[in-house]
Amino acid sequence: MKRIISAILILGVILMLSTVAFGALTGQEGHNKYIYPVVRVSDAYVSGSGTVIYSFHMVGEKGLVSYSTYVLTNYHVIEGAITISEEWDTDLQKNVKKEKRSIVYVEIFKYRDISTPIGTLKVEADIVLYNKDFDVALLKLRTEEVVPNVADLPNKENVDNLLVMDESIAVGCSLGFPPLPTLGVITRKNFQINSLSYHMSSSQIIYGNSGGAMFNGRGELIGIPSMVAVAGWSTPITHMGLFIPIERIYKWLEDEHYNFIFDSSLTEEKCLKERDAEIEAKKQKKGE
Repeated sequence: MKRIISAILILGVILMLSTVAFGALTGQEGHNKYIYPVVRVSDAYVSGSGTVIYSFHMVGEKGLVSYSTYVLTNYHVIEGAITISEEWDTDLQKNVKKEKRSIVYVEIFKYRDISTPIGTLKVEADIVLYNKDFDVALLKLRTEEVVPNVADLPNKENVDNLLVMDESIAVGCSLGFPPLPTLGVITRKNFQINSLSYHMSSSQIIYGNSGGAMFNGRGELIGIPSMVAVAGWSTPITHMGLFIPIERIYKWLEDEHYNFIFDSSLTEEKCLKERDAEIEAKKQKKGE
């Protein structure tokens, strides 16, 4: 009898540990948290992934309600839509560098029976913010309608609590497919590339995952899949994916006055006014 009880207890411990290690959300909740916030992003040259991180209503002067929606992605996904060239300025009488940003497209997937993709809603988007060195970009959809599925963002105070062996779920439009989830664990933290910190996960990623999402088991966004290890010249090691940690993304958004995206105590209007004022002050200082 004692042996039977011991066996039951051991089995119970094994099951408990399995639940902790691989407790990804499933069913409708799993789709809402992991799958639906992930979109496909494309310019005239390439396509990748993105994640809806903000869709909030604003009330206009006439009481009309419109929604402001932002998508997070990698810079290298949309870099083909940004050109910087030297052009002659007739007022200054010299060549000056000018930047041009083309429209990019965001495809929001539609589903039947929870899981079956049946098409996309393709929406124009503007590149409102980017950082080439950090490999991050922020897009604003041109639609004023609400996007119902937005990624859960962790509290700023808890963004750096990941440990190796914590569960990770990568979701992205691998090879152009509708969002595909892959499960794994955090395998390394703070891997340095060009003096920037990346985390590594065994959740398999491949071309097309760039700009998508890396979630924890609770469904919170913990980063952006950005690159994958390569053996030799061209063989991707898909279980050695590197992602940009969410704390680095928060720092970037805060520095650019877009912290209303993860801080609900702030408003978009107030933050962008502060941003405009800072840019104007820099221009005046430069002019002096």
